[in-house]
Amino acid sequence: MHSKFGGYLRSTRSYQEQQPAMQYNNGYFTSEESNYHQNRDHGNEPLLRFIIIRHGERMDNTYGRGWTQQVFNYHGQYYPTDGNMPPSLPARSNLFDYETDTPLTRNGLQQSWNVGSTLAKYSTPVVACYSSPAIRSIQTADQILGGLGRKDIPIRLDLSLFECSSWYSKVPINFMSDQELVLNGVNIDPYYRSSLKNLRSLESEYQYYERSKDMMKKLIKLHGKTGGTVLIVAHAPSLEVLTRHLMNGNPRPDQLFDLAGKVNYCSMTIVDGKPSSSKSWQFRHSLDELMNWQQQQQQLHEVAGGGYLPTANYMMSPTYQYYS
Repeated sequence: MHSKFGGYLRSTRSYQEQQPAMQYNNGYFTSEESNYHQNRDHGNEPLLRFIIIRHGERMDNTYGRGWTQQVFNYHGQYYPTDGNMPPSLPARSNLFDYETDTPLTRNGLQQSWNVGSTLAKYSTPVVACYSSPAIRSIQTADQILGGLGRKDIPIRLDLSLFECSSWYSKVPINFMSDQELVLNGVNIDPYYRSSLKNLRSLESEYQYYERSKDMMKKLIKLHGKTGGTVLIVAHAPSLEVLTRHLMNGNPRPDQLFDLAGKVNYCSMTIVDGKPSSSKSWQFRHSLDELMNWQQQQQQLHEVAGGGYLPTANYMMSPTYQYYS
């Protein structure tokens, strides 16, 4: 079985040829796109929140290159050699694809479950979950939903959430197919269509920012009318590239690799706002800040004599990290 993202890299022109001559546009919607929101009532518009999470601890970073040669025998049978290795791995057509599409360690699986369990304690109203097609991200999303008690939410795989493709240009990656994932018990949304079918093989960091910006546009259009909390499980740089434009910031391609190195496993960024509002989106840096903000909004609404205003508590992972 072949993944729909199996050949995700395609040739492209050089970065110098493709880089836009114009300045980066910080505004989220162009004049054409703003027509989508022009007749909406901003005051009654529901709040939309994104929780963007890096995957859990990965096997290759823990055990080094060639770790697959230590755990698979000649017949392809898996024998963990360390207590932090998972007792089993999802079955896939080529087990040695795990060398580049690495899974989570036992600690990584537990980290991810703990994030979901923490979110569950605060009744986080998750309405959708999106994941990079990398197995480490899929496993993280699956474990978070398990800890949250929401395995009924299907995971939507989107290639746009994968890392900068030029970082992998010398190591082509074969992702697991939807069929393989389903056979391994992962609840994948079969009707969702990824924003991209392949990526530029020589994609620059700047283009990675642009791709991520387009992905967020798509998600805001999909969920802007109904609001709620959307989980996005991806990679270390995702916390930066998916939110930079929401804060009206310019891309930082030269710093991106170093910024990503500061993001711990299962770290998250929480950002919320009303899509059609002219105000910037807001980061939520701590649970206390988030809860206090929600309580203040409820009190203001009650004083104004307004009608029903849905509220909920949101919890962040203990390893939350945001870099400015």
